Amino acid sequence: MSRTGDIVVERGLATADQVDRARREGAARREPLCSRLLATGVPEGALASVLSEMHGVPGVDLSRTAIDLALVDLVPRSVAEGDLILPLSEEGGRIHLAMARPFDDRILSEVRFVTGREISPYIAVRAALTRAVQEAYDARERGEALWCGADAGPGGAYLAPVVPGGDLVEVVDAAAADPAPVDEVEIEVLADEPPPPARIDGRALVLVVDDEPEIRQLVRRTLEAKGYAVEIATDGAEGLAKAEALVPDVVLLDAMLPKVHGFEACRRLKASARTRQVPIVMMSAVYRGWRFAQDTMESYGAEDYLEKPFRLDDVVRAVERTLSAGAGRGPQPASAALPLLARARALAQAGRAEEAHATLAAAVEADPYSPDAHFLLGRSLRAGGDQFRAMTELERAAELRPSNLAALRALAALYEETGFRRKATEVLERALRASPDDATREAVRGELLRLLG
Repeated sequence: MSRTGDIVVERGLATADQVDRARREGAARREPLCSRLLATGVPEGALASVLSEMHGVPGVDLSRTAIDLALVDLVPRSVAEGDLILPLSEEGGRIHLAMARPFDDRILSEVRFVTGREISPYIAVRAALTRAVQEAYDARERGEALWCGADAGPGGAYLAPVVPGGDLVEVVDAAAADPAPVDEVEIEVLADEPPPPARIDGRALVLVVDDEPEIRQLVRRTLEAKGYAVEIATDGAEGLAKAEALVPDVVLLDAMLPKVHGFEACRRLKASARTRQVPIVMMSAVYRGWRFAQDTMESYGAEDYLEKPFRLDDVVRAVERTLSAGAGRGPQPASAALPLLARARALAQAGRAEEAHATLAAAVEADPYSPDAHFLLGRSLRAGGDQFRAMTELERAAELRPSNLAALRALAALYEETGFRRKATEVLERALRASPDDATREAVRGELLRLLG
């Protein structure tokens, strides 16, 4: 029996004899096992969950899904029927796409190119997807606004994703009504994700930062089954806060995040003395190819890079690799720039400006993620009359530490000196938010009013 059949039997969805019979009938009809089991009455949601476990991507129960038919205009009918794909939702600016082959790079690349959107693939039972594609496009041609699966119930658009175990994750795109009643034996509805686990001695802690609930759920279950403790965050700001508070052993960080972009979050984590040694595995469905991976690791400090959609085995291996690579690091060392910064200050106080400047440049090279090194080098360049290189260093200092008030004020002054008054205004507004007390806020406000006057 195949692994798919084993899972079906383990979950009590069918007996071994029923699976063998369905396989023989499916072979005669050139029909996959799950499609044949669907025809015998096995619930679609349960079969989608089996496929989700087999392939390591979220599944979709099309029988409980309702689709805004304006979405099908994104994919021509001939393409949808030929590649067996169906747009489900555009929640979060991405296309949620039902697929029979979620790892087909050709299909994913073509849809990504045509729509200009990130793609989140969901595996569906082939027979259910074939029927849904035909019905949805027929309904669109009749001028209907909504396609509903047989068990979707009344209401607006509704996406019913499932993960291994048969859980309905959450409503991803719902305009109004509650979902149809669900058999509690088959599917456990998760209104909220479970509370964060406590840090357990002897268990490595992985922080998963992703705005897709299905991905968080899949990765959490997989890693917990492998013995890891898992914490989750739903956006970049929450990810930064939790990383700072927990100092996890590994961070799995999506590139496309709300509030704080994933690459910016990676940069800030590597700039923080508290988290700079935490290995980061970036994940992305948009930034693809070895060049992106290499640039991300070299420019942002990530230890590894995964392209979506990924197999869950790939995630486990990436976590294991980063933990193994970090096992010999020992205690977190201080920034390599610190002794160079101290030497540069001593040289400056001794009036040896050129040597101090060269030492600051060496400090930036030694630790490209040190905001202090970039700030001091920027200040040195400005004093030497090299305004535009100074601007670059001060901008980098402010990126690495957004609350760096001294860098923000110096950058604003430099923008003003070079005629970029609007940029100076923008940076002073940031400085105003970063001001630690009333007196400083009043001083910055005065600079801002003068610039606007």
